[in-house]
Amino acid sequence: MKLSVTVLKITVLVAAMATLTSCVSKKKYDQEVTRAAAEKAGLESQISSANAKNDSLSAAFSELEKNLNMSKQEIVDLSKTIAENKKEISELETAINEVFETYNPSDINVEEREGKLYIALSNAILFDAGRDKLTKESEELIGKMAEVFNKNGKLSVMVEGHTDSDPVKIHRNKFKDNWSLSAARALAVVRSLEEAGVSTKRLTATGKGDTMPIAPNDTKENKEKNRRTEFVIVPDVEGLWDFKKSMDGGNN
Repeated sequence: MKLSVTVLKITVLVAAMATLTSCVSKKKYDQEVTRAAAEKAGLESQISSANAKNDSLSAAFSELEKNLNMSKQEIVDLSKTIAENKKEISELETAINEVFETYNPSDINVEEREGKLYIALSNAILFDAGRDKLTKESEELIGKMAEVFNKNGKLSVMVEGHTDSDPVKIHRNKFKDNWSLSAARALAVVRSLEEAGVSTKRLTATGKGDTMPIAPNDTKENKEKNRRTEFVIVPDVEGLWDFKKSMDGGNN
């Protein structure tokens, strides 16, 4: 609402009349009129600024309201994607546990963490000591896992090789250290998954060496725990990426 200056005009008029009735000098009267006019001009300027600020805030509020309405739909889309991902992860966890029903539970660990599924397999059921070639039995196991992965085509699979802290003793001429051994084992698993029909676009192989132990490397049993291969199942990042692009205005 635009503020009125009518009150100011009345104030000036009353001041002038009061001055006249008090029989003040013309000089004093002129000074009072000039002062009142200056105050009036100053107040009018403040009113103009206030109105301009009010218009600016109204426009900003309208734009914010518009953006909030857009975000509601974006939030709905994101929630839908997250729900679908959680459902896929849950179904995959059930299927993977069925694959490992006949294996020693101490050699297998399947758990969901932070929206990802982690499958840790002891290297004892995949590789012979110090070697990067999968055993015949483990190739059959990898084939069964591939069948499960192929039923969930939107999920990516990261394969991580892990070792204990003991230096490489076998095939030292082939593996310089635990980094190279762990990387070679992860790549062997990825190649096996690829041969079993899992798209290479969904696969990643990486060697972690002894940098991420799950137990202290102080006993034989703990070292066995650290010698493992982990499958990190990642949800549909494409859906989340589409959401991010929509938030950025589609500029990426």
